[in-house]
Amino acid sequence: MTAAALVLIASFASAQAAEAKADKVKFDTVDGVTLIGKFYPGSKGKKGSTFLLLHSFEKGKGGSSAQDGWADLAGALQADGHSVLSFDFRGHGESTGVSQDFWNILPENPMTGQVGNPHNKILGTPKANTANVLDASRFPPKYFFYLVNDISAAKSFLDSKNDSGELNSSDLYVIGAGEGATIGALWMAQEFSRKRVELVSSGPMIKPGGNPFRPKVVTSTGIKKIYEPEGKDIVAGIWLNLSPRVAGQTVPMQAWLKDITLRRGKDRVQMAFLYGEKDDAAKKEAKGFLSMVRPGFDPDKPKPMPKGKEGAKPAVGDQEFTNILAIKDSNLAGSKLLRKELQTIGFIQSYVKNYNTQHVAQDSEKRDMRSWAVVWNKATGQPIIPAKFEGEQFSRVIPLAMWGLTAQ
Repeated sequence: MTAAALVLIASFASAQAAEAKADKVKFDTVDGVTLIGKFYPGSKGKKGSTFLLLHSFEKGKGGSSAQDGWADLAGALQADGHSVLSFDFRGHGESTGVSQDFWNILPENPMTGQVGNPHNKILGTPKANTANVLDASRFPPKYFFYLVNDISAAKSFLDSKNDSGELNSSDLYVIGAGEGATIGALWMAQEFSRKRVELVSSGPMIKPGGNPFRPKVVTSTGIKKIYEPEGKDIVAGIWLNLSPRVAGQTVPMQAWLKDITLRRGKDRVQMAFLYGEKDDAAKKEAKGFLSMVRPGFDPDKPKPMPKGKEGAKPAVGDQEFTNILAIKDSNLAGSKLLRKELQTIGFIQSYVKNYNTQHVAQDSEKRDMRSWAVVWNKATGQPIIPAKFEGEQFSRVIPLAMWGLTAQ
């Protein structure tokens, strides 16, 4: 039995108590929401891993990064030398402030190039809401998918810390609970279609035809080179009761998970699906997700070794750390699995420690995003959608239709 298999089925040591040192931070989204979070700097700096924590939420019940054991998990990972960012999704916890640009629901202005936020019209008008405050209890179900843009903003915050030498955002773990994990899976899927590009432009030239006394001068811009998907930064997703629904809406989870875990080079993205041992429905759900990314693998029915090879290391390919884990003697779900007595935090620490001895972390890459042009492009021959032009600070609002969602 492999060391990783032991990690996934054995009991785990409790997380060591440590006094966490966190900085309260705030950062803006592309559409003008101010997100509030806590950043836990890691002692390993660029030689450690980076963690992005996504709290659970439910329509009508809310949620925040202050609930259950998120702070304990962040502190435990920080004690291991890693850097951690935890934040509140828009309309949740402390992340309720918006700028006036948030309510600019016009499409992009072709004359000025100013980008509006037509997706926010689903919320009504400022008159129907408190102009500078968002409240998730007022969100219509389809609006919850736009929380994916908050994760993009969080990654941009981590990239800024990367460029200042504080961490390595090219070695990223994402840990999420419930519907927050679902939005995390959506974000991870789109990262594997978001690609930096090099542009080449012709010089100004006169467009043929038209009025010879008032010629129209145009330039032509094309793509010279497309780089690897930005998803290359992602190491693993660790999910506490990954939900197949958001605000009651079923999502195309199989397509997302396949986009994330396709084999690309040496290390594909790993997945750990956690659930309470006494929750039969959650176990069935977790096994269903596992079968989407490791078809033919049943953790309850390990295949016998061929005769004469007993004791040999079983072949598990490059998905050795993709599995399910039952949290012993518990029927709790989501972030409640982080309660200290369940030792889930110790498992996550062990999982990370073991996988970090197996995979080779990417070197920290300078991510001066303002100077990049970026597109969404699923595959060669598929549509290319501009995500960010050179000089823009943020990638634009994620086009949800590319991932099987209709949000407006």
